[in-house]
Amino acid sequence: MYTANIADTVMFRNLWKHPSPHLQSLKSAVEGAGTEVWVPAAVYHEPADTGSAGSPTNPCLDAVIEEGRLQVAPPLPGDRTEGFESSAGPVEKARFIADEFLNQQSKYPETNDWQDAAVVALAVRLFDANARIRVVTHTADENLAKACARIPPEFGYYDIKSRYYNPLQTAKLEFPTVGQLTWNE
Repeated sequence: MYTANIADTVMFRNLWKHPSPHLQSLKSAVEGAGTEVWVPAAVYHEPADTGSAGSPTNPCLDAVIEEGRLQVAPPLPGDRTEGFESSAGPVEKARFIADEFLNQQSKYPETNDWQDAAVVALAVRLFDANARIRVVTHTADENLAKACARIPPEFGYYDIKSRYYNPLQTAKLEFPTVGQLTWNE
């Protein structure tokens, strides 16, 4: 059974500046667990700098991607301003359901990040594309952790765990370990 790990941007911000002992811990954990860490394209672009060249660079993630420890998923369908059609697929529906859930939980729904909903949608995309898969999500956002645990089962995907890191500093010690990247029964 394949275990995919999906991480929110906050897991990398200010923690994984290259070079870093945390990057080495993550590399060792990914190799030891025989897994991959994924981020949605929207999460990759969130802290990215387009600079003068026009192509984005992400100082938090590029070194990890280049070394093969992180996969950036292709962009997800859907546009927050357009809504979705009843004929939309599960990935697009999951993103809108997650966005609605996150907006209901937020004190400031108009500023809720569409990127957060992409984490939930990526989980559904990975389930949809793989017959034998388990997904573990990693975030320091409590509401996103709840959305990750609740929404994929609405689409029939139950092999999901959502790991919530609070306070965020615990991610430095807990996230880049084999135990956090594997499925512990």
